[in-house]
Amino acid sequence: MIKLDISVALFLYLFFTVIVTFALWIWLERGSKFNTFKVGRENVWQCSVCSYVYTDTKNEDFSRCPRCRSINNKEVGGL
Repeated sequence: MIKLDISVALFLYLFFTVIVTFALWIWLERGSKFNTFKVGRENVWQCSVCSYVYTDTKNEDFSRCPRCRSINNKEVGGL
């Protein structure tokens, strides 16, 4: 049987817990970079009535403002 002092056992437990937590954090951060949402300039709109800036996933010439419900034209309301 291996004799182990309580302070050494506590140190090893905390050390490996920190290492595993750090490894999980790095692994999850690396995976989240590939799933980020990228917004193109054609999807960003500014309302011509209330000046609210919003995104619209549809690639159309007209978009409805979610705040004031007015319809914006791509030439006027798009950024």
